[in-house]
Amino acid sequence: MPSTADGRRRGRTSHRADAPGRRKNAGHEWNEYLSSAAVILAGVLVVIGFGFVAARALNGPDKAPPLDPPAPALGDVRLPTPPSQGLIPLGSPTPTPPKTTPPPATRAPSRDQLRIAQGPVPAKVDLSAEGESDWVHWGLDGTFSLERDKGGDFRILEGAPTAPRFRHSLSQQTFTWSGGDPVASTTGTRTGIRTCGQGNGFTLTAPAGTTPRILKLYVGSVSARGKLTARLSTGDSTGSTVLDNRGGTLRTAVVTVAYQAPRSGQLRLTWSTDSAYGKGCAGVTLEAATLS
Repeated sequence: MPSTADGRRRGRTSHRADAPGRRKNAGHEWNEYLSSAAVILAGVLVVIGFGFVAARALNGPDKAPPLDPPAPALGDVRLPTPPSQGLIPLGSPTPTPPKTTPPPATRAPSRDQLRIAQGPVPAKVDLSAEGESDWVHWGLDGTFSLERDKGGDFRILEGAPTAPRFRHSLSQQTFTWSGGDPVASTTGTRTGIRTCGQGNGFTLTAPAGTTPRILKLYVGSVSARGKLTARLSTGDSTGSTVLDNRGGTLRTAVVTVAYQAPRSGQLRLTWSTDSAYGKGCAGVTLEAATLS
């Protein structure tokens, strides 16, 4: 019959043998608890995330602050690429005014220069267009009527009459002007003045200098030979031309005098009857003059 001591030993031995089984069952139960907790936690996180997304959608597209980029490894450190820049506009430079070349200075001639030419009168003469410096017309309203460029500064001047004169309206050509004085303008006139008899005529003057000038004189003759003589006061240069007409009607011409002087002076013109034919009022006529 076993003793009581043997029974106690067997009991203790039985308890020691059951202990590993109990520990194994307890670890299994703990894993189940952790799995359940993880599932619950994941569900909570999903709910929270869904609620966050829904709240963002309702509140509007506010941008979340950017996350800081991860720090690069030491071997991957690169300098940031500078942003591309367009061309920097420069202010428009102040435009430089173009250089104007002054006209070459007129070289003064060493002596007088004088040339005379004679030609027909155009059917219509615009005195104000032709006379850039001055112009004059005679006889519009009477024997002593004188119409001239208002801004011509009296460059063309007539000398004192030496014989009787008369107004005529015999010209085949017409003379027009604008900007005149005392008559401002006219659309066309055939008038002029005349003298009778040999030796009678007209004298005129115009300024001379180093600037080349052209004077045009509109003249005529009736049963006479008229002679134009030109001379510069600055030297001995002279020139002349003749207009001969043996008929009883007016013959007209324009005499062009181109001149230049080595210094300031005058161009002096004489237009007179060199020969008179017949017993009537044979002589020369004077209609207009222009200066440019």
